[in-house]
Amino acid sequence: MSFIHIDTKSKYTNKYYLLILALSLLLPTFPVLAQSNETIVIGTEINQLPALPEKVKISSTEVLVTWEKIAPELFKKTFEKVIVKGKADKKDISATVWVLPENLVYLIDLGRISPNKSQIFDAAKSLRKELLLNEQPDKKYISETNKWGYIGQGIYLTQGNEDDWATSFITKDKENKNALIYKLTLQPGTYKITVAYVPSIKQSFASWLRVNNARINTQSVATTVSDDKIHPPVFISHDLRLIKPTTITYETDRLAGQFWENASISLIAVEQTSSSIAAPNYPSAGGNFWDSQKLTLTHKDANTEIYYTLDGSKPDKNSLKYSAPVKIDKTTRVSAIAYVGNEKSKVVTADFAINLWAVTATSFKLFGKNEVNNVKINWIQRKDADKYKIYRDGKLIGETKGDTYDDYDLAADKTYSYHVEAYQGESKMASAISQQATTFSPTGEVSVYDNKNGKYLSESKIEKPSGFKIGNLYFSYKCEKNDENWIISERFSKTGLKGSWSTPRKLASYPPNVKFEGIGFQYNKKTNKVVISAHYEDQDGYTAAKIYLAQVSPKGELEIGTIDRPLGYDSRDQSLFVDDDGSAYLLSATRTNNDINIYRLDESWTKPVSLINTIFIGQHRETPSIIKKDGKYYFFSSKASGWYPSQAMYASSIALDGVWTSLREIGNSSTFGAQSNSIWKYGTNKQTFGLWSYHWGAQYRHKDPDGNFPRISDISFNEGYASMDYYRYLEFHDEYGIIPVQNGKNLTLNCPATATVASSKEGNAACITDGASLNSSCYFQGGSYPYSLTIDMQKEAKISEINLSTKLVNGSETAYQYTIEGSSDGVNYKVLVDGKDNWQVGFQILPIEEQANYRYLRLNVFRIINVHNNNSATWADGVYELAAYGTPQ
Repeated sequence: MSFIHIDTKSKYTNKYYLLILALSLLLPTFPVLAQSNETIVIGTEINQLPALPEKVKISSTEVLVTWEKIAPELFKKTFEKVIVKGKADKKDISATVWVLPENLVYLIDLGRISPNKSQIFDAAKSLRKELLLNEQPDKKYISETNKWGYIGQGIYLTQGNEDDWATSFITKDKENKNALIYKLTLQPGTYKITVAYVPSIKQSFASWLRVNNARINTQSVATTVSDDKIHPPVFISHDLRLIKPTTITYETDRLAGQFWENASISLIAVEQTSSSIAAPNYPSAGGNFWDSQKLTLTHKDANTEIYYTLDGSKPDKNSLKYSAPVKIDKTTRVSAIAYVGNEKSKVVTADFAINLWAVTATSFKLFGKNEVNNVKINWIQRKDADKYKIYRDGKLIGETKGDTYDDYDLAADKTYSYHVEAYQGESKMASAISQQATTFSPTGEVSVYDNKNGKYLSESKIEKPSGFKIGNLYFSYKCEKNDENWIISERFSKTGLKGSWSTPRKLASYPPNVKFEGIGFQYNKKTNKVVISAHYEDQDGYTAAKIYLAQVSPKGELEIGTIDRPLGYDSRDQSLFVDDDGSAYLLSATRTNNDINIYRLDESWTKPVSLINTIFIGQHRETPSIIKKDGKYYFFSSKASGWYPSQAMYASSIALDGVWTSLREIGNSSTFGAQSNSIWKYGTNKQTFGLWSYHWGAQYRHKDPDGNFPRISDISFNEGYASMDYYRYLEFHDEYGIIPVQNGKNLTLNCPATATVASSKEGNAACITDGASLNSSCYFQGGSYPYSLTIDMQKEAKISEINLSTKLVNGSETAYQYTIEGSSDGVNYKVLVDGKDNWQVGFQILPIEEQANYRYLRLNVFRIINVHNNNSATWADGVYELAAYGTPQ
C-alpha cells in the first residue's frame, strides 16, 4: 500500500493546518488503494493534523475523498490511534491515524501479529520514510553487521490484534535465566528512548541503558495488570546523549514471577530531541520589509546540505535543496533544516512580511457642499524617507513630511489616479502603488451622522427594513438583561419597519449573575438559522472565559452549540467572521487577552472544529475583527486600556491560517478618542467600509457629557495597506455607501509652527502640522510649563472646527488643560477655546462659533494632569497634532 504524506509539522504547534492541506492539493498525488469500509493507515506527529489522502482507488477507479472534520485535540497523545471517517464514491472508508513522537529514528513493535506486519510500524515508516532506521517492525540481532535487533533465547510471540500494538507482546514463559536485550545503533545527538510494557503479572524491576559497557540511566519500573490482562501499557523513558556513532543496548532485570514470566516489552520508540548538527543560519532572520528580499541560508559546515520550504511545512530531504539565494517577493514563512547524511539539525523558521508600499485615495465632500469632489491621500511613513511628493495623474501637486494630503475642488464625475514618491533629501527612495478615486454628485436621501456626539443631524425619510429577511418575514433577535435575568428573544415582522414587529418571544433565560458581552447575530444561509455569539461568563468576574454559540430556526427553538472554552482555550473578546464561501471562523482573545486564536467553526457555526492559527502572540489585543477586501484579509483590534482610548492596529494576510504582517498603527494614537470595535460594509454600487469605535465617555472618571456612543471612521484599502480617517460628519447613502464629510478644508496642514520652548523630544514644532498623529509619529514635548505653540496658516480663514491630538500612556491617561487663541496679525489674540478645566483625553473635537477671520492659532499648555489621581503628569506630555478646518479667505 502507498500513502500520500505531507509532513506539516512546524515549531508553530497547532498552526497553519488548513493552509498546508490546501497547498497539498497542488502537489502531485498518488491514489491510495481502498475498498469500501477498508481502513487506510497513516501516521502523524503529535499535535499535528494528519495529511489525509485526497484520492483513493476503489475498484481500479480513482475517486475523491470527503473526510469528516477533525479537531487537533485528538492528536495530543503519542502512540494513540484516531479513526477518521470519510466518503468516497458514496462508500464509507476510514483512516487509522497513529499519533507518533517527533523525529522518530526507531519504532520497534515487539508485539506485531507476525514478523513483518504492524500497523503502527507502517504508519511510522510512511511518515519518516528512510529516516526511520528499522526497516521492519522487529528482528533478532544476528551479527555485528546488524545495526539493531533483540538478543535473547527461547523468545516467543504471544499474538494479539493486528491493529493494536498493545494487545500482543513478546514474553519468555517459565524461564528466569534470560532477559530481553535490544541493540540500537545511533548517530551523535540527544535522544529520548521510550519503552512500553504490557505486563501479564504485577512486577517491579529495573530498566537501563548500556553505553560503552557502562550501565547508565537506571529507572524503576512497576507493572500491574488490568481486567483484560493486557492494558494499560506502562511507559518508561531514558534520556541519552551521544558524541559519536555508538551501538547501545537497552536492558532489564532478569525476572521471576509466580509463573516465572519475564516483563513483557511491547514497543520501543527512539526520538531524536536534538542533534550535533547545527541549524542553518538566516543572515536576515525575517521581519517586515518594503521590498522583496533575497533569502540566504548559510552553515558553518561546508559539507552540510540545507533543505527549505516556503509554505510553512516542515522541511526534509524531499523539500527544496538550497543552492543559491532565493527571491522572497511576498509574505512567506521560510523553514530550513541542515543534514549530514541522515542526521539532521532542528528546524529553524523565519517569517518574511513583504509590505507593498501603497497609497489610498478617498473621495470626500466639504460640509455645506453637494459635490464629492475632494480626495484624501494616505500612506505609511517610511524610515528611509524625510519627505513625500504627491502626484495626481502623473503631475506633482504637493509635498509634505507627514502621511496625508488633501486635494480639493476637483471636477465632478471624473476618475483620478494618485501616487506618492518617497525622498531622502533629493534622492528618490520609492514609489507607492497608486490608487484611483472618482468624484461624484450624489442625489437622494441620506442620513447625516455627527461624530462629535453620536447623533444624527438628519435621517433619511425613506425607512428601510431592519432585521434578517428569512423567507417572507423579517426576524430580529436580542440578548439583553432585564431587572431579573438575561433574556434571549425573537420578534418577526412582515415589513421589517417600525411599528410592525410582533411581541418578543422568549427563547432562553439566564441568571442575572452571568455575563454576555460582545453579542452578535449572523444569518447562516446554509442552515437558514440565525447564530448568536458572545463572550460568556457563568459567574461573577472573568474567570470562566467561555464562548457562547447558539442557533435558532425562525419561529423555532434555540439550540445551544457551545457554552465552553473553545477547544479548551480561554476566550474573552470575540467575533465571528464569515468568508466568501460561507465558512465561518471565531476570532478570540485568549491567554488572558495576550494572543488571538482563529478557530474554524462547523457548518452550523456553533461549534469550534479546529484551531487554525494563533496570531499576534503577546500583543494583548482586544475587540478582534476581520474584513476581506480584494482577496486579502485585514485584522483590526484595539489595545487593552480599560475604558480609555487606545491606538487601533491592523494587519493583513492572504490566508487566515497563513503568515500575517506585523501589527501596524492606523488612524491616530487614540483612535480619535475611542476604542475600535467592529467593521461594516455599506453601499450597493460603491463598496465602502467604516470602523465603528466606542467612545466610552460615560465610563470616564470625569464623564463626557455626550456619554457613550460610536465614533465611526472611514477606512480605505489598497494591496494590504489600510488607512483610516476622522471626519466630523458621515453621510450614509444607499448607493454610494459612506460619504465622508470634512468640516472645511484643512487650514493647518504643512503650515509653519513655532514654540516658546524647545521640544524635549527630537520632534520640533512642525510635528503638530504634518498630519501624522499615530502613536509612533513625532510629537512636540515641552520641557517647561506653561508653553505655547503657534501656527501661521499663511492666510486668513474662517475656522469652523479645531482638533487637538495629544499623547496617552495606557493606565495613566492624561488630560491637557489649555487655551487655543486666534489672531489676524500675530500680536493680538482672542481666546477661541477655553480648556483650562478640560478632563477629556487623547482627542478633542472643538467647534468654533467665532465668525471672525484668523491667520494665526496659538495653543497655550498650562498643565498636564493624570485623570485618575489628579496629579501632575508632565512626563506624559506630547502634542501630536493641532488641526484647524474651515474656509480660507
